[in-house]
Amino acid sequence: MKDVDARPAGRRPLSRLWSRRLATVAALIALPAPALALMPASAAGSVPTGNVTFSLKDAPAVPYALNLKCGGRPVARTKLMTPDRREATVPLRMKGAADRDCTVEVITNRARGHVNEMKVTVRQGGDVWARDTLYTPHKKAETRPFTLPKQDATIELAAASLPENQAGTPLRLMAWNLWVGATLNRQDTTPTGENLTQAIEYLNEVEPDVLFVVEGYGSGTKVLDGLNAGRPANDRYTGVQITQQPDYSANGDNLWLYTKLKVEKVYPRTAEPDLSSFNFGGAKLRLPDGKHVHAFSMWMWHLSYAYGDTHAAAVENIHGFPRTKTNEQIVAGDYERRMAMGRTLFEKALPAYIGNDDAPVLLGGDLNAWSHLDWTQQFANARGHGGLVLEWPLTKLFTDNGFTDAFRYANPDAARYPGRSWSPVSGYGAVPARIDYIFTRGRDVEVLGSRTDVRRLPRHQGISLDPAFPFYSDHGAVVSDILIRGSGTGQQRPVVAETPENAPGVWPAPPAGTRVPPAELSATASTFKPGVGDPKNAVDGNLQTDYHSDYPVIAPQPHTITVDLGRVRQLSAVRFQPKLRVNMNGTILKGVVQVSEDGTDFTDVKRVEWPRMTAPNDVDMNGVRARYVRLRADYGMGGASALAEIIPYEVPQS
Repeated sequence: MKDVDARPAGRRPLSRLWSRRLATVAALIALPAPALALMPASAAGSVPTGNVTFSLKDAPAVPYALNLKCGGRPVARTKLMTPDRREATVPLRMKGAADRDCTVEVITNRARGHVNEMKVTVRQGGDVWARDTLYTPHKKAETRPFTLPKQDATIELAAASLPENQAGTPLRLMAWNLWVGATLNRQDTTPTGENLTQAIEYLNEVEPDVLFVVEGYGSGTKVLDGLNAGRPANDRYTGVQITQQPDYSANGDNLWLYTKLKVEKVYPRTAEPDLSSFNFGGAKLRLPDGKHVHAFSMWMWHLSYAYGDTHAAAVENIHGFPRTKTNEQIVAGDYERRMAMGRTLFEKALPAYIGNDDAPVLLGGDLNAWSHLDWTQQFANARGHGGLVLEWPLTKLFTDNGFTDAFRYANPDAARYPGRSWSPVSGYGAVPARIDYIFTRGRDVEVLGSRTDVRRLPRHQGISLDPAFPFYSDHGAVVSDILIRGSGTGQQRPVVAETPENAPGVWPAPPAGTRVPPAELSATASTFKPGVGDPKNAVDGNLQTDYHSDYPVIAPQPHTITVDLGRVRQLSAVRFQPKLRVNMNGTILKGVVQVSEDGTDFTDVKRVEWPRMTAPNDVDMNGVRARYVRLRADYGMGGASALAEIIPYEVPQS
């Protein structure tokens, strides 16, 4: 990274523009609160909605101007400098910017030949809501967007100035369960193995420096060949097969480790009673600066998996149904085998491999366990959490042993960034299940960003496999960018970032309008399962009964279900509630909402595409007049069609 300023490094006069900026900020800070209301900037006429405290932790003795922006507008700003002014509390001016994405802009000096390191943390009390580590050769940097806490917040800045050749070594890490070697559990019947071919294309798009693979299952060498196809000699991957013959399952090898780094040593097979090479293993990798890291792929026991119990508990809490299991019973599944495996990993296997070496340690894989960091009181009322507070013990064992969950470190707001990795294929249900991880440990490791991938590349969408298999595996992939401090020019490619879900509230509020009472509704369907899937179940007002198309012989889609409103009504909206069961078979993903006044001639209102979730889907009817509402299900999971409820809302009578 080259600095365009040709002046020598060290102390030098500030530019006139920079001096004017700092003078303006200093003058603003010096004004009393009443005077701030008179400023002609975007804050004019607004009313403070709380305070924000800016805090400078560790930094060189140069000025730092901090600007909190929400909705693109400044809402709070100050100037800090060590050692004299480390903290300042200023009012928020949120008028017109409430409930908007926020960022923090940091402006400081620029030293030729140096890189500014800026670590920004947004807190409320003991809770962290946003975190970003930025590196720039320029004087200004801005964080990723975040949601500002509703009450008073603290924005902390820790900063450093690093020589540009000491900015560190960037590494892109990736952890992915391939689902039986990217064969879709051997359901890919295309002549050329299209899914594996496309999965390798996707891997080459991500281009990880270290790739932790689970369920290689016969495809490990093919993955290596695909990664290296067309690559120059200095950019090739090495593949390390971790799972050795004595530990093969019926499917063969399980764990692989791929890397562009030089492999200095492959660690011998672990063969503890609770942990074998089927579960854990790795290698010592050399960094370009001659230092090294330890990298391990891992997989933990899959049975006693808590997805069904957690889904059921959240649904029961949200809708007031009796609980079938306590919180303690839900987390107990980790203790059946996974906790024993974890203890063996930290007490025996890892110490045997690395001893007292304090070099960075990188772990990646599928734990089949949920994160205690996602299910704290801080996120009890996040979408799908249903008030649950669950201290999952296995992931806590990792953090108790000094490891950082890279995804949650980079995305601390579990409501905004749930990081769902289970399951792109069988559906996400009501609860966000994050069971695939990258962990880091080491004082020289900085996490820059992390994301989960759960959708095929755009060029792979729309193929024959896509409707049933929207991703290349039943697990999402986790991708994290980290930096190892030391020699190196730092991050050169864009840092990966998670896309926010922005789904506030435990459950979506009802749409506008007056609900049509269930007693005034009836329903018919083109196909249904007698006794258990009658269409009347979709209008009975009971979320625990379902309409379901006939099975086991399933009629080809499209299927239709038609609701008779009893009379012509002016409709404001219709809520289509997917079934709330763990098994999402039949959940409708694509279709058309139609209306009719006579039950014969139907008009299309809206074509719909819905996610693989159990949250309700609301359709705005724009005041259309109709007696009949029909949903034509063009594609449902498993080729079936199912719904818990169809709830019409009419425009209120004036």
